[in-house]
Formats: sequence, C-alpha cells, structure tokens
Amino acid sequence: MNIVNRFFLAVVLAPGSLYSRWGVDVKKMRSILTTKLTMDDRRPNTMQATRQRRGNKDAISNATLGTMLVSGLMGLAFLMAFSLTGDYVVQLTFFFGMFITMLCMSLVSDFTSVLIDVRDTQIILPKPVNDITFIVARLLHIFVHVCKMVIPLSLPAFVYVTIEAGIVAALVFGLMVFLATLLSIFLINAVYIFILRITTPERFKNVISYIQIAFAIGIYAAYQILPRMFDRLGSTGIDLTQYDWLVAMPPYWFACAFNTLVTFKTDNLLQLISAILAILMPVLSIYLVVKYLAPAFNQKLAMISGSGSTTSDTSAAPTARQAGGFADRLSHILSGNRMERAGFMMAWRLMARSRDFKLLVYPSIGYFLVLFVMMVFRGVNRMEAQEGGLTTFFPVLIAYFGGIISISALSQVSYSNQYSAAWVYYASPLARPGDIIGGALKAVIVQFYALVALFTLAVGLWTGGTDMLPNVVLGLFNQLLIIYIYAVFNFKKLPFSQPMNMNQRGGQLIKTLMMVFASLIIGSVHYLFIKEPKAIGLAFLLSATATWLLMRRIRNIDWEEMEFAE
Repeated sequence: MNIVNRFFLAVVLAPGSLYSRWGVDVKKMRSILTTKLTMDDRRPNTMQATRQRRGNKDAISNATLGTMLVSGLMGLAFLMAFSLTGDYVVQLTFFFGMFITMLCMSLVSDFTSVLIDVRDTQIILPKPVNDITFIVARLLHIFVHVCKMVIPLSLPAFVYVTIEAGIVAALVFGLMVFLATLLSIFLINAVYIFILRITTPERFKNVISYIQIAFAIGIYAAYQILPRMFDRLGSTGIDLTQYDWLVAMPPYWFACAFNTLVTFKTDNLLQLISAILAILMPVLSIYLVVKYLAPAFNQKLAMISGSGSTTSDTSAAPTARQAGGFADRLSHILSGNRMERAGFMMAWRLMARSRDFKLLVYPSIGYFLVLFVMMVFRGVNRMEAQEGGLTTFFPVLIAYFGGIISISALSQVSYSNQYSAAWVYYASPLARPGDIIGGALKAVIVQFYALVALFTLAVGLWTGGTDMLPNVVLGLFNQLLIIYIYAVFNFKKLPFSQPMNMNQRGGQLIKTLMMVFASLIIGSVHYLFIKEPKAIGLAFLLSATATWLLMRRIRNIDWEEMEFAE
C-alpha cells in the first residue's frame, strides 16, 4: 500500500471509538479497507488501460498515484477559469462547470469498478463479519475513493483562492466543492438507475465501457479545445447577468453562493435564488440517494451479480446474427478461400464483442476526430488564402491521416485476456496460418478504414469534383499500402492469441509512430506531384501492384515465421 492510501486509511480509522459504539468491529474493518485499498492500487484506471503492463504479475502498480496525478494536472488546467475576468461569478461558473463534468466522468469511468463490486457479497458476507461492519467499511471505501478524485481536482484552485482572497474565502470555496461533490454523486446514482431501468445488467456493462471511451476522448478534446476557448473568452469579456437560463445550471449555483457568502451581496434576484439552490439541492439530493435511489440500486446490483452467461448470450444473439449475416457476405466477396473467410469472420466478431479491444482502440478513433476538427479550424483560413495547393490536397490529407485508425486497431487485434482460447487454431488442420492472418487483416481494414475511405471520397467530390478523384484514390491506396507494410513486419500473430500484458507490446507505439512518419513522407511526395496526371497514374499502378504483392506475401506466411505466446 502506498503512502497516500496509508494516509487515508489512518484518517478514516481515527474515530475508532465512535465506530465501536456503533457496533463496528474496528479490526475487521481495518483488514477489509486495507485489502480494498491495496486492490485499488493494482487496478489500472481508464487512462492507464492503454498503457503497457509489466510482465511481472506480482508487481504492485501505482494506479492510485497515477489517478491522482492525472486529476492534479486537470486541476491545474482548471485554473484557466480564473484568467477570464475579475468577477467571482464568471470565474467559478466555468470552474465548477469543468469540475462537475470531470468528476462525473471520472466517477463513471473509474469509480464503477468500486461501486458495482459484487464480490463483497461472495467473499466478505460468508465470513464472521456483522452487517454494520460491512456497510461502514464499504461507505468508507467509497469516501476514500471520491476524496482521491476530488482533492487533486480542487487543490490548485483552493490554493489560488487562498492567495488571492484569503483563508475565509478559501473555506467557503471548500464548502462549495463539498456540495458540488454531493450533487455529482446524486447525478451518477440517478444515471445508473436510469440505465439499469431501460436496459439489462449485461448491456449496462457495455454502456459503462462506452462511457469510459467517451471519457478518454473527452480528456483529449479538453486538452485541445479549452486553452483556445479561454483565450478567446478572456479577450472578449463575459456578462452572465443577461442569461436568465443559468439559474437552471448547477455550476452557476455554486458560483453565486460563493460570491454571496464572500462579498455579502448579489447582482440580482436570480443570483440570490441560485445561491439558495446551491445549499438546498445537494442536501436534498443526498436524502433522495439514501431514501430512494440506494435501495433501488442495491436491487439492480443483485441482478448484475446474478446475471450469467445465459442472459448475455440471449440478449446478444439477435444482434450477432444480424451482424454475422452482413459480415458473412463481405467475407465471401473479399476472401480467397475458406480459411481466409474463417479468419475474417473470427476477427470481425471478436472485434465487435471484446470490451478490452474497444477500450484500447476506440479512443484512437475519437482522437482522430478531435484532431481532424482542430485541423479544419486551424487550416481553413490558410487554405482559403491559396489558389489551389492545400485546398486541393485537403481530402488527400484525410486519407493519409485516417490510416492511423487501422494501424492502431491492427496493433491490438492480436491481444486478448482470453488468449488461452487460441488453442482452437492449433487443433485445426491449418496448413498455412497466413490465410487466417490475411482474413483478419481484411476484417480490420473493412471495420476501421472503409468508412474513412468513403468519407474521403465524399469530401474529395465535394471540394474538387471528379477532377479530384485520381489524387484521392492514390492517397487511399498509398495508405492501404502502408497498412500492409505494417502487417508484413508486425502482424505475425494469430488474432486474439496473445496475453494483454506481454512485454513485446512495449514497442507497438514506436512502430505505429514509424508508420505515421512513413505516411508523412509519402504524402509529401504526393503533394509535389499533385497536378501531374501522368505521375499520379504511374504512382497508382505502383501502389496497387505493391499492395497486391504484400497481400500474397501475408497469405503465404507459414508456421515457422509465427510469433507465439509464452
């Protein structure tokens, strides 16, 4: 257990005599909390899920310190809100807007494994532990987990307010942070109950996975967008008094409450009402959680613990059959033989069903979309100022940039937590594994590059008409060639046959960056000859021929060239 968890453990166990009067067995509760906090330190958070794990399974990770470090950096970024104007209401409206959003997203993405932990009922309750000890230990664990998110997020702003406005204002700010945290917990409980009411427990897990993906993308988008947004807002000035609808926004409540308690004045009646709501709504929300939402959530939690594979298989069967029909038709069109078709179908279905694969790959799609939007807004003025140049090349640039998604997916398609199921490959009469690899590669390209290609063609036709098609098609084939080059050198593993924590995965990022660099070089050469039809035609023939040869090379991979799990 690291020093942070030891500190929180000492704090929550300090009123030991009070716990004893409640009927809590303090020694057993200490043992439960020590175990839970140690497990938390070994559980990677959402932002760490895409990082390489060490091969030593006995090594203890520093997930707690990593989570607090990321939260602390976000808390420093929140200080941008204090650069807008000298008005407390404006500054803290933006601060609490970011704080509540980030806290809610963190609670959903990283707190779900703590809140929805059904192992307690299976491991602790059969032991000689009374109910009050079990409940208090669970509540204290939740309290510690929330503190490890809230303190780093709010500490930089707390220090800033202390320096700028004094200790009294800082204490009021701390009270507002506490009330905002209570309201965030209520919102998360309400969201959980709503999702569980409209869907099955198994699909609930899928929803949480997609929220985790959205959280990772949101962090990256905030890093790209917030500095520019605050820079513009700071130069134009903001007057919130003209927006009456802000009375319905919780961040505005806490900003008005802080301003009222510190300055003892309000600008209008709506700010006074907002300040009152900041005090009443969190208290009311906690009452609703304890009285109504918590019992309903416990009932749904029991459903999750009782949901087995039968529920999952039954609910997923219609979707799997529908997707399988479409994929089966594609496999017959794109595959050259039955083994390649089998590799296509296996990779297609596993990529669509594996939560681990989605958590590793889907954020890269979001990163691509964020970067694409930023690239459009940054370059639109420059492109409009030129006669042809970048304006003409812009759709081709999308093609070269979009291949990053396929390479990211390809770098992960060999790994799975259920890699032991790969025995089916070796038990089958498979003379040449290259057929399976070739089919899986085509499944990756169809799932992660086909939409990019269609979008690129649409943008090319919209911006340049049919005259743009040769360059767009060449860009797409060049990127396809880069994908196959990557596959020839790095995709000599059967799909989903390697453990997730292999040390060999450490070099995947470098290899992916090398392919991105290759895309930049080929794209730069393409840009030099963009207005030369004969050069474009010759380059297309060379690219298509090289891609076809590499496809044959992959299909001819034999067992001696393969890389296997240890």
